[in-house]
Amino acid sequence: MQISIDKTEGLERNLTVEIPADKINSSVAKKLTEISKQVRIPGFRPGKIPRNILNNRYGKPARQEVIGDMVNSVIVDAIKENDLEISETPEVTEAKDLDDGGYSFVAKLELMPEIPAIDYSSVSVKTEVSEVSDKDVDKMIKKLQKQKQEWKVSKAKIAKGDLTTIEYLAKDGKNQVHPESGMEKMGILLGESGVPDELVNAIIGMKVGEKSSLDIGFPEAFSVKEMAGKKLTIDFNISDHKKGKLPKVDEEFVKAFGVESGKEEDLKVEIKDNLTRELSNTMQSKVRDVVLAALRDKVKGVQISSKMIDRESTALAHQAMEQAKQMGVENPEHPDHKAFEEKAKERIINSLIINNVSKSEDIKVDYTKVREKIIEVSQTFENPPQIVEYYYKTPELLSSIENTVMESQVVEWLASQIDLKEKKVAFDKIMDASV
Repeated sequence: MQISIDKTEGLERNLTVEIPADKINSSVAKKLTEISKQVRIPGFRPGKIPRNILNNRYGKPARQEVIGDMVNSVIVDAIKENDLEISETPEVTEAKDLDDGGYSFVAKLELMPEIPAIDYSSVSVKTEVSEVSDKDVDKMIKKLQKQKQEWKVSKAKIAKGDLTTIEYLAKDGKNQVHPESGMEKMGILLGESGVPDELVNAIIGMKVGEKSSLDIGFPEAFSVKEMAGKKLTIDFNISDHKKGKLPKVDEEFVKAFGVESGKEEDLKVEIKDNLTRELSNTMQSKVRDVVLAALRDKVKGVQISSKMIDRESTALAHQAMEQAKQMGVENPEHPDHKAFEEKAKERIINSLIINNVSKSEDIKVDYTKVREKIIEVSQTFENPPQIVEYYYKTPELLSSIENTVMESQVVEWLASQIDLKEKKVAFDKIMDASV
């Protein structure tokens, strides 16, 4: 059998193979012998069917099956013997029967990009670290109180933190932009709603029944499509105003958040544990991002095939559409995958770096950490033990956790090899930046 591998362009290789006739014929003969034991032809006992009859009836499909098996086997063996890592399923081209009964074909192979050696000691990055303080816990309790606060109608002046409803219309010059006619109501939690600061500042100090008008530039991400990204005149009046009354942190309040003892100190312990876990995950994510960004900078010239980029960017575009659905967008348009190409390249190189390090340093998945991660995920559900069992019974979910843990282990190893400078900052600064 003649086999050669030739470089074409970039990461492409051509595997050219010529299978001799005698090898094909011997395999076809064996295949026909197997067939003769399985089929029934009137007048002949199984296994005693003459070869010429077998050839006439089953010779052609038997040859096709044999050649198909040989092609697959030769490709797999050639990849293994030449220690090649491929990124795509091989594409068979130029396949043809030879005059002497042999068979030849060319298989296009797309190799995985190679990450060059990196001097990790030359890499220097900065990251932020923090810890959960009692003040952070108190802030979270205040947020929980706000979630359960009682709203009461007020005739006083509107202040930050109040809940108000305005009736408004938006104009571009003399043309009404939104709504099409009349006025529309909008509920605003002063200081927390996603409306422009100019409108919030204008509302503060007003009372129910009062009117105002002002020019506002709306952000591109504003929830009303007709107003997003435009500078408009807003005519509005205050139709409703409520002030919130925070509940006491008593036994009933504490139990409402799943702390059976009803004790405030136990609620604080649980909050601190949750915040510490969230902070740890956020800091790990930040270290991962800065470390991999620095390493990507070291391998800027690495070749990536267009097929890999297309596949990854298409997946990212689909993911963006699914996220839009989860956020309540009805029938979102599928975004153009080309808009995600740069992000796709980053993800591909990240994956290549992680795989390269895991192999070169022989880093194996720590299954103790896998279980810890699954238990951590399960705590966000009502029945954690059932979720843990479900993860271990679902290969796709388990594999996802294993990949996450492996990536974490590799990044941890990388962080120990580079110059990682840590700057201590407030808890809020890290967590707010991660949103």
